[in-house]
Amino acid sequence: MTSSAALTRIRKRHYALETLPDTIVVPLLGETRSEQAIKPIEEATLDDIAFALLGVEAEFSAVGDRLHALRKLYGLARQAGARGSDCALGVVCRDQGER
Repeated sequence: MTSSAALTRIRKRHYALETLPDTIVVPLLGETRSEQAIKPIEEATLDDIAFALLGVEAEFSAVGDRLHALRKLYGLARQAGARGSDCALGVVCRDQGER
């Protein structure tokens, strides 16, 4: 069985692996690795996956932070009486006396 066929098979057998990427990014590793590496998932070691997870978790955290900040701004603007066409940041600043 080719590695491509094995990947297709494992994606079909386990629903949680349907979105398993074809490649992973192994980030910089200090002095050990001066460049990030892009590896086919078929060649990834457990250590490669562990390091790739660190990078994905950092991305996930950054997206979550942006999501929460946008939700907070939206909520504050609505609480201040903003309507859909109002500039959210302007309304919140005005409501908090910062303008």
